[in-house]
Amino acid sequence: MTPLDRQSSDATLVSAILGGNREAFVLLVERYERSLRAAARSRLGRDDWADDVVQETFLCLLKWLRTYDARFSFRTWLWTVLLNQCSRHAQKQARHSAAPLERQPDSSCCLPAELLASHEASPVEELLAAESRGKLHGLLARLPQVQADALRLRFFGGLKFQEIAEAMECSLTTAKGRVKQGLLQLSQWLREEGASVDGKSEIFPVGRGDA
Repeated sequence: MTPLDRQSSDATLVSAILGGNREAFVLLVERYERSLRAAARSRLGRDDWADDVVQETFLCLLKWLRTYDARFSFRTWLWTVLLNQCSRHAQKQARHSAAPLERQPDSSCCLPAELLASHEASPVEELLAAESRGKLHGLLARLPQVQADALRLRFFGGLKFQEIAEAMECSLTTAKGRVKQGLLQLSQWLREEGASVDGKSEIFPVGRGDA
């Protein structure tokens, strides 16, 4: 069996996890945890809620991985789970908005601490850790939810348009439209604030072409 490492493909790691390999799960968490948390933080507005949602996402991964269809992109499947968990959490908080809840850790559902340890920051995380991070989150929060989520998948997950369409269960044309309209609105707000926007702006960390 080929040794597993950080260069192993998603498909290789998924196959190993299904075979009971714990190391493969750790590597998959390392690969996606940081970007998933950044997107969840942007969506929910709180670090503790983001942590909870990411933990639930990886628990869902373990619970439902055998239902994953290997013909499709794994990362699209994983980001779909995250979006669903964010929506569930937001709905739960909305129902209890009259009485803000303190975080109550549940040891029965938490992932082992070593699986969520910090690792080297990705280029996107480094950009979002800079002064632009708060501005980006604030602007995304002002957009319609579907546009904001499409941009979160693009910014934090680096998903291509087809993957965004699959994760959001919409057409490719709709996915492209959501990203385009979201970017146009962000650009307008930034121009109104006197900030320049171009393809190299650090506010928009994903400026690559799309296949």
